[in-house]
Amino acid sequence: FACSSSGSISSTVGHFRRAGRGVMACFSARAVRPVVGALGVIVPIAPLLDRRHKLTSCEGAKPFRTATCVANELHTKDTRKITFALQGAPWSEQGAIGNVTVRVQVGGKAETGCCACCKCPPPCSCPKQANGCCACCKCDSTCGCPKKEEPKKEEPAATGCCACCKCPPPCGCPKQANGCCACCSCDGKCGCPKKEAPSSNKAARPYNPLSAESGNELTLLVKRYPGGKVGGALHELKKGETVEVRGPNQQWKFEEGKYSHYTMVAGGTGITPLFQTTGHVLANDSAAKVTMVTLNKTGEDVLLREELQELRAKYGKRLKVVHVLESAEGKPSKAMLKQLLPPPKGKLLIMVCGRKEMTEAIAGPKTKDFKQGEVGGMLKDLGYTAEQVWKV
Repeated sequence: FACSSSGSISSTVGHFRRAGRGVMACFSARAVRPVVGALGVIVPIAPLLDRRHKLTSCEGAKPFRTATCVANELHTKDTRKITFALQGAPWSEQGAIGNVTVRVQVGGKAETGCCACCKCPPPCSCPKQANGCCACCKCDSTCGCPKKEEPKKEEPAATGCCACCKCPPPCGCPKQANGCCACCSCDGKCGCPKKEAPSSNKAARPYNPLSAESGNELTLLVKRYPGGKVGGALHELKKGETVEVRGPNQQWKFEEGKYSHYTMVAGGTGITPLFQTTGHVLANDSAAKVTMVTLNKTGEDVLLREELQELRAKYGKRLKVVHVLESAEGKPSKAMLKQLLPPPKGKLLIMVCGRKEMTEAIAGPKTKDFKQGEVGGMLKDLGYTAEQVWKV
């Protein structure tokens, strides 16, 4: 989630809050629509993350755990379904909606884009084939060979300043008696995590697993964006390779019987937290029904089509699925939503997740401190109230 769409963060930079005499690391993220999910460029300051990955609780106390890749399958042209196995406790025991922060190694692993079949010294200038690799590649369909790596570069050292420091690294402030810079507000010896230079060799972003009840396995739907470091690294994972996972981070809490009809409005990869919620609701509230409305540009962009069909086969009339294609029906409008959504009455909840612009146009913006705020946009015009709308 948070939605699992775009945006990635430097794993060593967080938002820190004073707690008594210590400092507790509190990581704020959007979601993954990933996202919320699912991946843009490294963003060095957590408060600048996309709002859909804003967490409802501090995850600083949760340690990272090792997750081993057990499957990495092509889903659509730019998304992959990646399944990880965790040791120890299940990834979540809290139900929907939860996300996890995935941290990957990115430094010293800049790929040439060519696989091990290639005989050219990097960078290869051969024309690209339909399988996404260079003309040297012998693979049929999608290339699955290990990628060649460029020579590793020397890793950046920590700046020596802690997370209290407000200066961009390297900090030029004089050092204090506690061994840290003048920005540090710790008493005695500073024990804060050290900040690293922006070129850190690790990066992280939040994703919504597709199921809240998958035990020690979690499956992510990851979209690869140009320049996306986390998504790019995850797309290249081989079976048996590992990443670090932290969570769960609860974004919304299910209450059995509170609503009788859930309607999901999902734009693109914003479907991931809503798919998680749909499966959880149908499995844990036999009286509830769900309508899933997906919004995509073309039929090729529709995500989790087969997975939704499987849920439809399992739960029958309790689940209704509608795929709206912009290429055929145009962009979402009040008239379209009025036709697709149930009327604003009864025990109804409409959950919206997608790109910021889409979510705001349909349901209005969140507040500056990432709370739900008032209902706006098309849903307000159609008569829905704040109790009937949730912006993921």
